[in-house]
Amino acid sequence: MNVDRAAAAEPAGGTAQLLLVRGHQVRIRTESPGSAALVAETFHPPGMQSVEVVPGEDGRDDEPELTIIDLVRDQADIQALLDEVAGTATRGEFELTRGFRQPRYDIGDHTVFTLRDVNSDEVAALVRTGRRAVLVRPRSRLGDRWLTRLIRDVATRFATAAGSLILHSSALVYAGCGWLVVGDSGAGKSTTAIALARLLPSAGWMGNDRMHVDRADGFYRLTACPLPLAINKGSLDVMGIAGFEDWNLRAGMPGPESDWDRFHGEDKMKLSCREVTRYLGVPVISHAPLGGVILPRVDPTAAYYCERSTLEYAAEVIGRNCFSRDDNLYGEDWLRVPVSRRTDPPSLEVFLENIAELPLLRCSVGSAADLASLAGELTRSAWVAQ
Repeated sequence: MNVDRAAAAEPAGGTAQLLLVRGHQVRIRTESPGSAALVAETFHPPGMQSVEVVPGEDGRDDEPELTIIDLVRDQADIQALLDEVAGTATRGEFELTRGFRQPRYDIGDHTVFTLRDVNSDEVAALVRTGRRAVLVRPRSRLGDRWLTRLIRDVATRFATAAGSLILHSSALVYAGCGWLVVGDSGAGKSTTAIALARLLPSAGWMGNDRMHVDRADGFYRLTACPLPLAINKGSLDVMGIAGFEDWNLRAGMPGPESDWDRFHGEDKMKLSCREVTRYLGVPVISHAPLGGVILPRVDPTAAYYCERSTLEYAAEVIGRNCFSRDDNLYGEDWLRVPVSRRTDPPSLEVFLENIAELPLLRCSVGSAADLASLAGELTRSAWVAQ
């Protein structure tokens, strides 16, 4: 397979879908059932990261703004493609993920990107030309994830172009409003968000690790990014959850050599949105108006408390967990997503000024009883935005 044939290739059979990503048309075609199933599982429910499948529209004749083709090839063929362009094209680099740069090659109208996960030596390639991006990757569990990663990157680019503020945050929905749960790594964002979603009446879970915040019509709207819920055994213990040994997770259970059984272990169990509903009994909600902010600390050795946060403390925590313009989420658009107009996100100062009147809560929890107390606090009408 040379670069010209790769750029023009079409999947043999497989599935085609038209997506609306913040109103932009993106068509995907894949010959991998595993990849198609992962896309359906990841962008669920509709509206997750502002991605929605247009039913029955895959056969439309009009050209979408971007088409992504997903091809499965032998690893040797992919390496041969990359070796060929390395010997004939102009070489450069691009930032695939933060601080992780990979080779790119410009040859004629095509740009060929080397795709490699930070935790694997398996290699894939992406051939980009015009409104078309062709993914060439091995048949593997890692390979099946590349299509989802590309769609997520495209959706992020459309969001940042529209002026989204992106926060390192979890969130839940209660009383019709989204509550940001913001904290540093290890503070217990995921634990607090999913625990409250399980305990509060008619509540739901929004997402893990990254939230998009948009200003519209005088209020802020939260939109979840479909990253899996990553949680360790210590967090499950704090929530009083048992029986997880029998869960059949897409990502599998952490191996016996992992440290996921430590309270702050780096290895974690990962649940998709559908698995959050299936095993934790919590509905997943893709977007909601912002109603409040929780700044948690999960520590089994500390005393429980829940109090109003000062704006100064909220500014400190949110400021550390706001993706900056220097982060690659806002930086180099290596996929060259077609966007005609760009809007700057609100500054952190403007965002804090706008949310100053919302409930800003600071808390410490360390047990299932503490989490139940926190849930009881949130049912107080004075702390629920009207």
